[in-house]
Amino acid sequence: MAKVAFSGLAVAVGVQGAFGTPNATIAGLDHTGSPDLSDGHVRGDAESGDSESGITVPNLVGVYRPAAQVAASWTESPDEFEKVLAEGFSFSWIMQGNGDTPAPAVGDADLSVIMPGIEAILECAGLTGAAGGSGVEQDYTPRASAIFTTWKLWHGTLAFVFSDCLVDSLIFTPAVGGKCLVTANVSVGTFDHTTAVTGFTFPTIDYEEMASLAGPTVEGVAHTAFGQVRGFENLAVTIENPVERFLDSNVDVTGEFLAQNKRIISVTGRIYVDSGDDDAAFIELKNLNAPTDDLSFQVGTPGATPINAFKIEVNNLQPKDIKYGETGDFLIVELGDSKATSTTAGTEFQLTMN
Repeated sequence: MAKVAFSGLAVAVGVQGAFGTPNATIAGLDHTGSPDLSDGHVRGDAESGDSESGITVPNLVGVYRPAAQVAASWTESPDEFEKVLAEGFSFSWIMQGNGDTPAPAVGDADLSVIMPGIEAILECAGLTGAAGGSGVEQDYTPRASAIFTTWKLWHGTLAFVFSDCLVDSLIFTPAVGGKCLVTANVSVGTFDHTTAVTGFTFPTIDYEEMASLAGPTVEGVAHTAFGQVRGFENLAVTIENPVERFLDSNVDVTGEFLAQNKRIISVTGRIYVDSGDDDAAFIELKNLNAPTDDLSFQVGTPGATPINAFKIEVNNLQPKDIKYGETGDFLIVELGDSKATSTTAGTEFQLTMN
């Protein structure tokens, strides 16, 4: 029998109306036409995931009820199959603008216009977009509800549909002098093992702007932290959405549903110390008052054509674990634990596409 050739990996993603209601468009993609970004496809980072795709393929884990051993022996009996879980699924991509080339107007940087798959990931990670106050700006800020997504994963001639998914963490990692990598770690709520996974043709996808436009380089970003403009050596901004599984007899396929009841946005990294205020991070660490200093950085040129810039703002940053060190001859502070805060809901963080 001939071996099966491996054609590659690809994913498409879209939002759901509710838990238990898969996105029928994503689930039904068969690619008899010419798929592109408008179908929910997203192009990954070649230095992440499996097979240079940016996709970390999940483990498919069978859940079984143990059966008694064969009588008067140590021979294992076949266990009773119950369901299949998908674990360890993630997707990484290079952060960029939507590549639109309009006569700039408010909201033209909206990712949903050209990259609905990326928009769906951000929504599932707990952000909601709205037109900003100037230029082409589109602002993504935290929401107080969970949005579920459906993903379709092509793996050569196989295809898998994962629904009721939540992004349990979204990590922005700007590489100085390089690109900003974003990684979405996905909790899969439902994998219907009764649906056929074979008989598919691997799609030839036109990734459009995600392929033709390089993401902006992390340089000259005017990084501000603790009220000072100073550079960072490395940095990671994490949106963490703790996800739990609960049993529910009314849920099809798995008998479980996913739920989220909090969100923590944090920063780690190595930041240069400003000569005019070298203990700023320490002062914030022991501050008795609510924090008011923000962390922010702008990557790319706002309002340029094509649209390809973004700004990250982590507001009222409260450091909880710091360590002073050095890089060469310069003093740095290592931010080991921190969180974005606010006294007004949904204002502790903002991703601005501009």
